[in-house]
Amino acid sequence: MWVRTPIVALLLGWGVLLAPRAVAQDAAAQDAVGEPAGLFEIRLVEDSPGKDLIEAEIQESGEKVYLHRISVIAPEDIARSEVVADSLGQPAISVDFTDAGAEKMAFVTKSYQGKRLALVVDGQVISAPRVVTTISSKAQITGNFDEAEAKRIAKALQSHEVNSPLSTTTVLPAWVTLFNGRDLAGWVNVNTAPDTWSVKDGLMVCSGQPIGVMRSEKQYENFILHIEWRHMKPGGNSGVFVWSEGSVPEGTRLPKGMEVQMLERDWVNLHPKANGEPNHIGYISGELFGAGGLNATADNPRGRRSMAWELRCNGAGEWNAYDVVCVDGTVKLSINGRFVNSIRNSDVRKGYLCLESEGSEIHFRNIQILELPPGVTAEKHVAKVVDSP
Repeated sequence: MWVRTPIVALLLGWGVLLAPRAVAQDAAAQDAVGEPAGLFEIRLVEDSPGKDLIEAEIQESGEKVYLHRISVIAPEDIARSEVVADSLGQPAISVDFTDAGAEKMAFVTKSYQGKRLALVVDGQVISAPRVVTTISSKAQITGNFDEAEAKRIAKALQSHEVNSPLSTTTVLPAWVTLFNGRDLAGWVNVNTAPDTWSVKDGLMVCSGQPIGVMRSEKQYENFILHIEWRHMKPGGNSGVFVWSEGSVPEGTRLPKGMEVQMLERDWVNLHPKANGEPNHIGYISGELFGAGGLNATADNPRGRRSMAWELRCNGAGEWNAYDVVCVDGTVKLSINGRFVNSIRNSDVRKGYLCLESEGSEIHFRNIQILELPPGVTAEKHVAKVVDSP
């Protein structure tokens, strides 16, 4: 339901919002208020530093402010945003809050009168006016952006899914099968041969030639992925990419994404070190790592990769079961019934699933996904959407 009551008052000093293009030009300023950062947030401000507060700077003035780690208004609290003309005839963005958003704004501005509220766009504090009266349903953002930039911001503000209010009937998330055992419906060949992927006896079969990937038709944000796999030859190499780009850059074979490695155990013997010793055992543990330039923080590091804490993958011809939990930039991996690896702070948090072909035959079965509620994901955290053929 849309909130139609007129605005009581704007926050004192709320008026001028610098163009977000100025934010984007300063890479060091990104996520100044800490992760996660949505495109549009409102946070309470304290006048002095304190425990659990985030120190940030107001973009134009450079004034230090101390923000609470919770946003009182998030993108899903916005019912509508549109480009209008301000009192000077310049492009502005009119924002209508949802019922829930209006209620939160009214509560916060009534309860915390005299405090400051920070307006945050793309993780950058734009202004921090002091609350002088109660605000509820509507706000107008003005600044030095042109009409095209105003339209981009307005579109982004209303592009987030609005969660439905709780009701007496709750629909629980359900597992969805991503491979039906009959054909490759739901998957798109990105850069492999027509016969790289096939279905035989209810199994998805990958020949391993050429190196490349097949992707899901849609993107996923927060989810649990169950997938079972077996290599058919010693030393086999493959993996599943999560939060992946849907295309592969020219001159490369694999996409940018978070790779969940699937290596057969004899890989360390077939690819020894220069001195002839078996390669690092971490390779075959079920490593997690950012591929193609994706950045993340390993919890059990081997360089930029995260190794499993325990060796649990079975050898050639034997099935393995992965349960991959992906939530808000963190990936946790269970191998054959035990969580043994994790990586966090991924700079991509929504994207495609990709299955990898890399040199030898591998089989997949029982591929299922359980989608979870979305998180606070900014535009920069989302892989580029590609058109399906």
